[in-house]
Amino acid sequence: MILTKEEAICLVLKSSDKNTISSTTKLNKLLARLNLFFIPIDFSFTLNKYGSFDAELSSLEGNDYYSVDPYEIRGKEGHKYILKPKGKELFETNVKKKIFKILTKKEFDKLRETIHYLSTLGANQISGEEHSKLLVDVDDRFKLEQKLNEIFVELNELYKKIDEIKENCLEDVKLKALIEYSYYLIKFLREKRFNRLDEKSYDFDAHMFDYYFLHNIGEIMPFIKGQAAKVKKDGIRINKYYQYIINSVGEDYPFSLKNKNLKDLVVA
Repeated sequence: MILTKEEAICLVLKSSDKNTISSTTKLNKLLARLNLFFIPIDFSFTLNKYGSFDAELSSLEGNDYYSVDPYEIRGKEGHKYILKPKGKELFETNVKKKIFKILTKKEFDKLRETIHYLSTLGANQISGEEHSKLLVDVDDRFKLEQKLNEIFVELNELYKKIDEIKENCLEDVKLKALIEYSYYLIKFLREKRFNRLDEKSYDFDAHMFDYYFLHNIGEIMPFIKGQAAKVKKDGIRINKYYQYIINSVGEDYPFSLKNKNLKDLVVA
């Protein structure tokens, strides 16, 4: 399950103040935020000075679901994104149907509340909030390295005992797959993607999913550890987290099931 570009944009527009997003930078930020709710979307975010950035959004054109209105303020050009009636219809039909397979009503309300609040902030404020949460800033490198090592140690311990989880049902199989994939993903981040944290500069070629995966796997570690010790598994949440990790990135991200050379990274 993955939200299409139109569905994801309609979701953030419907949740934003006055169903409007006032700049492309804010649109990037709000779409990227869906990742922190474990919602796979059809966007690929890299790191720029504002954080999450998808180049395709800079050339986004209006359609039946939303308008893209150009404007100029103090000599600077920008674009405003406004939800149309058909966009609201898409939200009520397609988007909600998909979302309620991932989130509970309470979680969905929290998501919309968060998007609405962020939409009232300036782009720099949203960027700073995202950087702080994901430990993107150079000043947070020590915290990032510490978090990376802690999560790896926890997953390493779980992975060593993975055969103790009996495959009595589909939930057991998916839990083992979630542990194994998360272990090798964090290992990849630790050894390949974040192996130069001592450098005092930003890597603007970085893929923002390095940060999102580290954050999200850290968030679900208590759940994973708890499930590994239980006989009866929470199949809905296991599937939610597993589907997010395997569906949220395409072949442009090295550690993706769509990458034909993924086995080489796992062996390494």
